[in-house]
Amino acid sequence: MPSWKTVPDDVKKEILEFSDYESRCSMRLCSKKDYNLVDVTSFKAKNFAISEVFSNMDSNKTQIRVDIDNFTIWFIGKENQTRVDRGWDGNVLEEFSEIKSENRYIVIRRFLDRWHQRFGMIHAEKVSFVMFDQPPSAHWKIKCNKLTMYELRGGHDITWLDQCVSSKFEKLEITRTHGPPLPIDRRILGTSKSLRIGVDCNMSDEQLDSVKAPDFYVKSDGIKGSGIRRVLEKFLKNGQMEDRTEITVALPENFEFKKLVPENVSYRSLEIPEWSSSVFEVKLLGGFENVHGIQNPRKFRVRYTPDKAEVSCEVWKRPRSESLPIIENYDSE
Repeated sequence: MPSWKTVPDDVKKEILEFSDYESRCSMRLCSKKDYNLVDVTSFKAKNFAISEVFSNMDSNKTQIRVDIDNFTIWFIGKENQTRVDRGWDGNVLEEFSEIKSENRYIVIRRFLDRWHQRFGMIHAEKVSFVMFDQPPSAHWKIKCNKLTMYELRGGHDITWLDQCVSSKFEKLEITRTHGPPLPIDRRILGTSKSLRIGVDCNMSDEQLDSVKAPDFYVKSDGIKGSGIRRVLEKFLKNGQMEDRTEITVALPENFEFKKLVPENVSYRSLEIPEWSSSVFEVKLLGGFENVHGIQNPRKFRVRYTPDKAEVSCEVWKRPRSESLPIIENYDSE
């Protein structure tokens, strides 16, 4: 039985390319030769995430957390003092902790610079940024199938997206409360499975027609009623069981919402409780053909906020209590 030391380097390299981050770190400890081999072999993580949270005790202090598969490194501090912790599976290994007399943002940037020196880019199946209050350096690159950006202030989500070398995404989610509108480009429109844009954008009806993902959410004042109806037609045809289409638009409260229901689709209107924010709610029964064979009824709902209509459609899930009576007969208008 050959030992690890006798395994040829080209075979080790192939093994490395399929190894997780923990296995690679363990391999670096085998020998100086293995250490160097690991550093020159490309690496694709399953998950790479950067998040930042504020301290409950000190508003000037934050904790930046980087998760690479099951490895975690924390950068905790304020001003010019940072504690760096490392660990596996969320557990800190105190023997590897250290204190640096530098700002945490300088320390994490150096960490990411070294990462790019070793691997050329952040390459992972899924990359996430959560409330991380820093833009990328110009030479940083990202390649992934699934990208999530949540509450990145100052429009940094746009800058991080620009650093992505991925030509398309399988899943893309961008959510924030404030900041500049998100420009819509072909990569956003070409996202294949799930596209969730929880930030104001200027998507037009024409761009909406180009959206590929059946699981879809967008906020845009540029979308009209006819565009919504076409999206619903695509959703009824292509959506799977867990998919959901949601659109937040500026439609007047007196809009005739039944006009959003595609032609030839039969539906039943549902009674809306007084406490509900819905202004229109129906059960879509038939008149559509789904490519996946999912002919279950769909729930189509319009909620109204002070100035926006929130339109959603998903596969009907039987409520725990069948207390909502049918108040109209079939209608195909």
